[in-house]
Amino acid sequence: MPRHETPRESLSTSEQDVGADAIAGLGSSPGPDADGDAKHSRSDAQATASPSLWRHVRRDVVLLGAGSTGIVIAQLCFRSILIVALAPTAYGRLSLILSVYNTIFIIGASGLPNSVARYISVSSRAEDLAIVRSAIWAGAWPTAIAAVIVATISAMLLRSPLAFVFAAIGLSSLVYSLLTTGILRGRGRIVLAASVLPIAAIGEVAPLAVLWLSGLGVTPLSAFGVFCLGNLIGLIAGILCVVRTSPRAADASPSTENGLGSVPSSRELLGFSLWLAAATIAVAIMPLIMRSIAVIDSYAVVAVIDVALVLLSIPQRVGAVIVQAVIPHATRALRTGNVHLTISRREHVVLIAPFVLIAAVIALTPIVGWAFTLLGRPGYAKSAPYLALALLAAPPRILYGLVQGILVAHGEGRFLAHNAWVITTVAAVAMLAATVLGSTLLAFAMFVIACWAIYLNGLRRIHRMATTGAPSAYPIAMGLSPSIPNN
Repeated sequence: MPRHETPRESLSTSEQDVGADAIAGLGSSPGPDADGDAKHSRSDAQATASPSLWRHVRRDVVLLGAGSTGIVIAQLCFRSILIVALAPTAYGRLSLILSVYNTIFIIGASGLPNSVARYISVSSRAEDLAIVRSAIWAGAWPTAIAAVIVATISAMLLRSPLAFVFAAIGLSSLVYSLLTTGILRGRGRIVLAASVLPIAAIGEVAPLAVLWLSGLGVTPLSAFGVFCLGNLIGLIAGILCVVRTSPRAADASPSTENGLGSVPSSRELLGFSLWLAAATIAVAIMPLIMRSIAVIDSYAVVAVIDVALVLLSIPQRVGAVIVQAVIPHATRALRTGNVHLTISRREHVVLIAPFVLIAAVIALTPIVGWAFTLLGRPGYAKSAPYLALALLAAPPRILYGLVQGILVAHGEGRFLAHNAWVITTVAAVAMLAATVLGSTLLAFAMFVIACWAIYLNGLRRIHRMATTGAPSAYPIAMGLSPSIPNN
């Protein structure tokens, strides 16, 4: 089967029509005032749509989710080795560097993976390679800026010029390995896309475990070097997958196949991607702000908070997986109509209740203390209330992935950036004030409230678009009319 047949060519116009309804029905339930026939018709449409579009979205979520789960498991193993091998102050310093690294790299990525996935998913084979070339050039200078920033900070905190070299190579590799996953998702090669970053994660954990078990000792610098090596391994794997799935010369020649009609320049591609990057940075920077503010207390407190934020990374990755799966399918569906979303109160309760229950168990029992005592680090028992709060932030992190995917497909990048930055700024001030007044726990609670605010405001935007019938900003999403405002 040609690599573009699924999902690019296999959907007929009628299937795309009902596919748009399927996306519209994700997590939705008809209102009580809806006409009976309309309800029946919508249910039939969604049932018919299941094998055409939602099946692909669901499959992609499972595959990408499996890859993301592997990354999280590897990250937890990586952090567990560091917790055992390093003193709390040394681990706190390294965790701060890794937090900076994992936040600033977003500047280099600049939203390009999702933008490229969207472009390629609705392009012809003839346009595929040209889009890839534009994306490579578009990411060059943002990657250089991000690499210099992270390398400088890493060298200062680790007090070694080697840290500068490690960070520059590692961050550049991470950015472009993410770009390869976007290319592969656009081509419908989900299995390969889902495998690139897990390979990088294994490339981080395996050498660190060997270093630790060998008795040579683990230092913050050596652990950071291993972390960056893993990113380089991931880039090599991503390049091999992209080359393997590139269209043949015959396929890449001009054809009459329906596509974009024009290939975006690097500037056009980067322009839309920067809005997505701004929104992503604003959300991703909140954990970094929390860690940085906790330094006012001590690096030991940073280490305790880091345990909770690592746990929160699991639902954050689930949300990211949903975004990655929804964007290409929703973008194609927008060619036949708008995509809307409704999440009922009951569905909110079903998702939130388990997290609240687990949070209560963690907060009211000594289970966390027992776990860290077994690891020989009883001091980390203080992370229990932070872990409980992190679990309360999990539902909005998951649900926001669905909201963000729909809004990106609508071309609402500007709204996403504005929404995230305003709320993050207000939350940062509140977190700083709480910490200065002597309550880091209250500052963490402000962080949780901000997660909910970002999600609920995005959901309100979608409800408003659904009720007013606002047209999608599809030309903006495709970067074809950058002079027209999209909100």
